[in-house]
Amino acid sequence: MNVRNLVPFVILSAAFAVGCDEMDEFDAVDEDLGAVMLRPGSGTAGGVWLNTSSIGATPFSELDLSGQVHKGAQFTGAQLLRPGNVWVNVTSGAVKDGILEAKVGTTIYRGADLVGSRWQLTLFNPDTDGDGDHDANDEPEVDVELRIASFQQISAREAHYTFETVDDEGNVVPVCDADTAGRHTMVPIKDVTVNEVTGKMAKRSNTLYLACTSGAIGKAVQWGYKPWERQLDEFEVATRMIRADYCYTGQSFTQNGTHLQVQDRYHINTFLRSEDPNEAVWTTTGVRCLNTPRNATYTAPQVQCGGQTLPTCPADTSMSTYPDALFWTKLDAAI
Repeated sequence: MNVRNLVPFVILSAAFAVGCDEMDEFDAVDEDLGAVMLRPGSGTAGGVWLNTSSIGATPFSELDLSGQVHKGAQFTGAQLLRPGNVWVNVTSGAVKDGILEAKVGTTIYRGADLVGSRWQLTLFNPDTDGDGDHDANDEPEVDVELRIASFQQISAREAHYTFETVDDEGNVVPVCDADTAGRHTMVPIKDVTVNEVTGKMAKRSNTLYLACTSGAIGKAVQWGYKPWERQLDEFEVATRMIRADYCYTGQSFTQNGTHLQVQDRYHINTFLRSEDPNEAVWTTTGVRCLNTPRNATYTAPQVQCGGQTLPTCPADTSMSTYPDALFWTKLDAAI
């Protein structure tokens, strides 16, 4: 292993506060996040990815910004491009809400100042030959460099970034898959680690999670359920709702291009057509009821959670039917 001096990133603390963002009403959410196939966080039934980021054939979502090896990756340094075409080393950094910050000396840089910045890391046991596994044909480790190619300020507390890298043939390629708008953007999330099989989230210090807007985690932020504004278990439920993970095990019961209506306890999103069929009611401890699975190849009795069928939603279901409800979803019959 090569020995190198690490440039530590120290994440600044940020308080979590429960709150609601204003968002226009919408009549349907298109969860078209890519083809239905086996994906990280999809269990054994295919469905929607938790995240779509990768470097070559190697999935990549999390960085320990203190320089520790984490999930097969080690952050080794970063530089900012300053006026006069001068590169300066980043000495510390932060994720504040949904915005990246970098500190050089006593100066904090954010926003457009990070465009063009270089991020170095080492991948351990990567799939360098792209055959879906790590074996004797793969390199034991490989050094890669990411670059922030673009930046978009969404609000005072949220920004989206496009990270790029260079493949083995010298082509510049995005780290994230394209979302439905054709953007390869990601949202930074502070101090979160995600089990890519089960979808379970936990707090982890000094961690940057790169949530692509083409994956369920980034999509949850876009739909208004920002993790810096609510408890982590509530944000996790939002990602399970997006993926139709009825059993909270990581198995996704959804199909490409399915449209959805959502009503939530935060008054962010609501129904435009209350007569549309109920799908499910979602809480932090599980789905309270299920009527019509999003994946049309399943009926409700075929969705078995721990060997048990989920209860049917009453005809007069509302958010008040289940006091602990976070989300109530309906299938969009008009599409």
